[in-house]
Amino acid sequence: MTDSSKIRGNDAGADLIIEGVDGIDPAADEGARRQFRDTLGQFATGVTVMTTLTASGAHVGITVSSFNSLSLDPPLILWSIADTSACHEYFKVGDSFAVNVLAEDQEAVAVNFSKTGNDKFKSVKMLAGLGGIPLIGGCVVYFECCVEARYPGGDHDIIVGRVRRIFNVGKAPLLFHGGALRALGDQVEKIAGI
Repeated sequence: MTDSSKIRGNDAGADLIIEGVDGIDPAADEGARRQFRDTLGQFATGVTVMTTLTASGAHVGITVSSFNSLSLDPPLILWSIADTSACHEYFKVGDSFAVNVLAEDQEAVAVNFSKTGNDKFKSVKMLAGLGGIPLIGGCVVYFECCVEARYPGGDHDIIVGRVRRIFNVGKAPLLFHGGALRALGDQVEKIAGI
Protein backbone atom coordinates (compact mmCIF):
# COMPACT_ATOMS: atom_id res chain seq x y z
CA MET A 1 0.00 0.00 0.00
CA THR A 2 1.31 3.43 -0.92
CA ASP A 3 1.61 6.12 1.73
CA SER A 4 -0.50 8.87 0.12
CA SER A 5 1.18 11.51 2.26
CA LYS A 6 4.40 10.97 0.22
CA ILE A 7 2.71 11.35 -3.19
CA ARG A 8 2.27 14.84 -4.58
CA GLY A 9 0.60 16.49 -7.59
CA ASN A 10 -1.01 14.48 -10.38
CA ASP A 11 0.38 11.19 -9.06
CA ALA A 12 -1.59 11.43 -5.80
CA GLY A 13 -4.17 8.65 -5.69
CA ALA A 14 -3.14 7.18 -9.07
CA ASP A 15 -2.55 3.70 -7.64
CA LEU A 16 -5.73 3.60 -5.56
CA ILE A 17 -7.63 0.32 -5.43
CA ILE A 18 -10.89 0.19 -3.46
CA GLU A 19 -11.99 -3.23 -2.19
CA GLY A 20 -10.10 -4.94 -5.03
CA VAL A 21 -11.47 -2.67 -7.75
CA ASP A 22 -9.22 -0.50 -9.94
CA GLY A 23 -10.50 2.91 -10.98
CA ILE A 24 -11.04 3.52 -14.71
CA ASP A 25 -11.24 6.60 -16.92
CA PRO A 26 -14.91 6.67 -18.02
CA ALA A 27 -13.97 8.30 -21.35
CA ALA A 28 -11.24 5.77 -22.25
CA ASP A 29 -13.24 3.67 -24.73
CA GLU A 30 -16.69 2.23 -25.43
CA GLY A 31 -16.31 -0.42 -22.69
CA ALA A 32 -15.37 2.25 -20.15
CA ARG A 33 -18.37 4.36 -21.19
CA ARG A 34 -20.64 1.33 -20.62
CA GLN A 35 -19.07 0.84 -17.17
CA PHE A 36 -19.67 4.54 -16.45
CA ARG A 37 -23.36 4.09 -17.29
CA ASP A 38 -23.58 0.96 -15.12
CA THR A 39 -21.84 2.79 -12.27
CA LEU A 40 -24.29 5.70 -12.49
CA GLY A 41 -27.06 3.09 -12.27
CA GLN A 42 -25.90 2.15 -8.77
CA PHE A 43 -27.40 5.39 -7.50
CA ALA A 44 -31.04 4.53 -6.78
CA THR A 45 -33.54 7.16 -7.90
CA GLY A 46 -37.24 7.64 -8.05
CA VAL A 47 -38.97 7.43 -11.41
CA THR A 48 -40.84 10.38 -12.87
CA VAL A 49 -42.78 11.21 -15.98
CA MET A 50 -42.43 14.78 -17.20
CA THR A 51 -45.56 16.00 -18.96
CA THR A 52 -46.35 19.12 -20.96
CA LEU A 53 -48.33 20.35 -23.95
CA THR A 54 -47.24 21.22 -27.48
CA ALA A 55 -48.15 24.62 -28.92
CA SER A 56 -51.20 22.95 -30.51
CA GLY A 57 -52.28 21.41 -27.17
CA ALA A 58 -51.15 17.81 -27.77
CA HIS A 59 -49.97 15.90 -24.69
CA VAL A 60 -46.26 15.14 -24.35
CA GLY A 61 -44.62 12.87 -21.77
CA ILE A 62 -41.27 11.22 -21.09
CA THR A 63 -39.96 8.90 -18.35
CA VAL A 64 -37.06 10.49 -16.43
CA SER A 65 -34.95 9.28 -13.51
CA SER A 66 -32.61 12.30 -13.50
CA PHE A 67 -34.93 14.43 -11.35
CA ASN A 68 -33.49 16.29 -8.34
CA SER A 69 -34.22 19.09 -5.89
CA LEU A 70 -32.25 22.30 -6.42
CA SER A 71 -33.47 25.12 -4.15
CA LEU A 72 -36.04 25.73 -1.43
CA ASP A 73 -36.06 29.51 -1.85
CA PRO A 74 -37.03 29.98 -4.59
CA PRO A 75 -38.57 26.51 -5.03
CA LEU A 76 -36.55 24.97 -7.89
CA ILE A 77 -36.06 21.45 -9.22
CA LEU A 78 -33.89 20.15 -12.05
CA TRP A 79 -33.82 17.26 -14.48
CA SER A 80 -32.15 16.43 -17.75
CA ILE A 81 -33.33 15.40 -21.20
CA ALA A 82 -31.28 13.79 -23.99
CA ASP A 83 -30.57 15.91 -27.06
CA THR A 84 -31.91 13.02 -29.15
CA SER A 85 -35.24 12.75 -27.29
CA ALA A 86 -38.37 13.26 -29.38
CA CYS A 87 -39.62 15.47 -26.49
CA HIS A 88 -36.50 17.67 -26.39
CA GLU A 89 -38.11 20.68 -28.08
CA TYR A 90 -41.21 20.80 -25.86
CA PHE A 91 -39.63 22.04 -22.61
CA LYS A 92 -38.61 25.62 -23.49
CA VAL A 93 -37.89 28.44 -21.05
CA GLY A 94 -41.23 29.80 -19.84
CA ASP A 95 -43.17 26.63 -20.74
CA SER A 96 -45.26 24.87 -18.09
CA PHE A 97 -44.69 21.21 -17.25
CA ALA A 98 -45.41 18.70 -14.51
CA VAL A 99 -43.24 16.22 -12.65
CA ASN A 100 -45.30 13.09 -11.94
CA VAL A 101 -43.45 10.93 -9.37
CA LEU A 102 -44.59 7.38 -10.05
CA ALA A 103 -45.95 5.00 -7.40
CA GLU A 104 -44.56 1.48 -7.00
CA ASP A 105 -47.53 0.00 -8.89
CA GLN A 106 -46.91 2.17 -11.98
CA GLU A 107 -44.16 0.14 -13.70
CA ALA A 108 -46.26 -0.09 -16.87
CA VAL A 109 -46.59 3.72 -16.93
CA ALA A 110 -42.80 4.12 -16.63
CA VAL A 111 -42.17 1.68 -19.49
CA ASN A 112 -44.94 3.22 -21.64
CA PHE A 113 -43.54 6.76 -21.36
CA SER A 114 -39.97 5.57 -22.01
CA LYS A 115 -40.93 4.53 -25.55
CA THR A 116 -41.33 6.69 -28.64
CA GLY A 117 -43.94 6.62 -31.36
CA ASN A 118 -46.98 5.43 -29.43
CA ASP A 119 -50.00 7.21 -27.95
CA LYS A 120 -48.56 7.27 -24.44
CA PHE A 121 -51.65 8.85 -22.85
CA LYS A 122 -54.17 6.40 -24.35
CA SER A 123 -54.46 4.05 -21.37
CA VAL A 124 -53.48 6.49 -18.62
CA LYS A 125 -55.91 8.21 -16.24
CA MET A 126 -55.24 11.93 -16.46
CA LEU A 127 -56.10 15.05 -14.51
CA ALA A 128 -55.83 18.61 -15.85
CA GLY A 129 -53.26 20.62 -13.92
CA LEU A 130 -52.38 24.32 -14.13
CA GLY A 131 -52.74 25.55 -17.70
CA GLY A 132 -54.19 22.18 -18.71
CA ILE A 133 -50.87 20.37 -18.28
CA PRO A 134 -51.63 16.63 -17.98
CA LEU A 135 -51.10 15.01 -14.57
CA ILE A 136 -50.98 11.21 -14.45
CA GLY A 137 -53.45 9.70 -12.00
CA GLY A 138 -52.18 7.49 -9.17
CA CYS A 139 -48.79 9.12 -8.58
CA VAL A 140 -46.99 9.67 -5.27
CA VAL A 141 -46.22 13.36 -5.74
CA TYR A 142 -46.87 16.07 -8.32
CA PHE A 143 -44.80 19.20 -8.96
CA GLU A 144 -46.38 21.74 -11.32
CA CYS A 145 -43.62 23.91 -12.74
CA CYS A 146 -42.49 26.28 -15.43
CA VAL A 147 -39.09 26.09 -17.13
CA GLU A 148 -36.90 28.68 -15.39
CA ALA A 149 -33.69 27.93 -17.32
CA ARG A 150 -32.14 25.40 -19.65
CA TYR A 151 -28.42 24.64 -19.90
CA PRO A 152 -26.39 22.43 -22.25
CA GLY A 153 -24.76 19.48 -20.52
CA GLY A 154 -22.92 17.19 -22.94
CA ASP A 155 -25.45 15.01 -24.76
CA HIS A 156 -28.30 16.27 -22.52
CA ASP A 157 -29.87 19.59 -21.57
CA ILE A 158 -30.34 20.43 -17.89
CA ILE A 159 -33.77 21.88 -17.22
CA VAL A 160 -34.39 23.99 -14.14
CA GLY A 161 -38.04 24.22 -13.14
CA ARG A 162 -39.67 26.76 -10.82
CA VAL A 163 -42.27 24.91 -8.77
CA ARG A 164 -45.68 26.59 -8.76
CA ARG A 165 -47.79 23.99 -6.92
CA ILE A 166 -47.24 20.62 -5.24
CA PHE A 167 -49.37 17.64 -4.23
CA ASN A 168 -47.97 15.02 -1.81
CA VAL A 169 -50.28 11.98 -1.87
CA GLY A 170 -47.90 9.87 0.26
CA LYS A 171 -47.73 6.49 -1.51
CA ALA A 172 -44.71 4.19 -1.86
CA PRO A 173 -42.56 5.25 -4.85
CA LEU A 174 -41.28 3.31 -7.84
CA LEU A 175 -37.46 3.15 -7.89
CA PHE A 176 -34.82 2.77 -10.60
CA HIS A 177 -31.59 0.98 -9.67
CA GLY A 178 -29.07 -1.10 -11.59
CA GLY A 179 -30.92 -0.65 -14.87
CA ALA A 180 -34.23 -1.95 -13.53
CA LEU A 181 -37.46 -0.72 -12.01
CA ARG A 182 -37.88 -1.83 -8.39
CA ALA A 183 -40.28 -1.49 -5.50
CA LEU A 184 -39.19 0.13 -2.22
CA GLY A 185 -37.41 -2.49 -0.13
CA ASP A 186 -36.88 -4.77 -3.14
CA GLN A 187 -33.35 -6.11 -2.65
CA VAL A 188 -32.99 -8.69 -5.41
CA GLU A 189 -35.86 -9.15 -7.84
CA LYS A 190 -35.98 -6.93 -10.89
CA ILE A 191 -39.52 -5.83 -11.72
CA ALA A 192 -38.81 -4.65 -15.29
CA GLY A 193 -35.99 -3.08 -17.25
CA ILE A 194 -36.15 0.09 -19.26
